[in-house]
Amino acid sequence: MLVGYEANNALRNSRELGDFCRNLIERLATGRVNSYRALLFASRTKKDYRSYFSSFSNVGTFVPFGWSRLMPSLWMRYRLNPWLKLEKVKIFHGLNEELPYHIDRDIKTIITCYGVERHHRTSVMDSLLWKKRMHYSFSAADVIVAVSDKVKQDLVANGVTPDKIVVIGGKTPYELTDRMVEQYFELYQTLAGK
Repeated sequence: MLVGYEANNALRNSRELGDFCRNLIERLATGRVNSYRALLFASRTKKDYRSYFSSFSNVGTFVPFGWSRLMPSLWMRYRLNPWLKLEKVKIFHGLNEELPYHIDRDIKTIITCYGVERHHRTSVMDSLLWKKRMHYSFSAADVIVAVSDKVKQDLVANGVTPDKIVVIGGKTPYELTDRMVEQYFELYQTLAGK
């Protein structure tokens, strides 16, 4: 099973959210060496995190190169689809609550949502752009993973169809238990049709 990830947090964020993303990928990769492969797509990386994942034989990392390095965020949002097709990605997981625009409909999509209003807005424009990206991701995703029942309620209150939402969460938003790792893997298997 091959899963592509929007992995900006896993490859750049040194806080709890980054730890959650790294731990999820690591535990899936080490527990299922023969049945799981991950491709991490990020606009930029921190050297330590990129080298950390290089030790896993079933995890690859992709970052923009050439002219795409000049506008890495645009590469992530608009130019990822050809790479996903080239690598034959069948499942794409937006760990940062986002999906690339115009993602191929043959690719099953998941986003993990940590909270509807958790984004720190620095300006009115930032707020509007964030809302536009979230609206797209909520409507385009095949499955939305909510990290708690409260997040699910907030999503439904913001117009997300309850049938799209699966709750996989612990006691805190960034806790990751063995059962949660199993639930993510089962979700991937279901989307892959296995």
